[in-house]
Amino acid sequence: ALDVFLRLKVIEWALASGGCAAMERGADGNTVSFRRWEEVVEDENLVSQAKWAKVKSLHRAVEKLYRSYSLEVSRLLDVCRQSIFFEDVEGVLKCLEAVSGDPTVQVVRLSNKLDEGYDGAATAGYRDVSLNLRLSTTDTLQLGLDGFVCELQLILIDFAHIKTDQGHARYVAWRNQRGL
Repeated sequence: ALDVFLRLKVIEWALASGGCAAMERGADGNTVSFRRWEEVVEDENLVSQAKWAKVKSLHRAVEKLYRSYSLEVSRLLDVCRQSIFFEDVEGVLKCLEAVSGDPTVQVVRLSNKLDEGYDGAATAGYRDVSLNLRLSTTDTLQLGLDGFVCELQLILIDFAHIKTDQGHARYVAWRNQRGL
């Protein structure tokens, strides 16, 4: 249920910052296109083609708990996650301002893998800015979801191309070799 509320916030923040949506992939699984959310929300057909992240599977959540978190469930913060894509760093900064200025959000953690000091080898060259946050809207409070942490990834489109199905498959193989 939290994913529904995160999606609404993603659209709000993307509209405030010029963010883009990933659109459904082509038949080859690698063709990714991006459209500005301001275009997408104006066309029902485009809205239905927007590609949303799925809630992390139970299998992957348990695997991550064993491999990365020594079974500390409180460290698993990306079960519910979404992404906004940007053409440039300026858009990422505008989005960070929108999120940090949102009174219904508590940012729990920020990871800036765009920082020039970040070692991209740790993520096979992939970089983004990810925020772990809590949403405290009237609806999330009523449903008891305000205590749950979700993840928002702010991704430059140039790096998003690494996340094609084939690129992700290579990352999973790399991650599995490292035991992450």
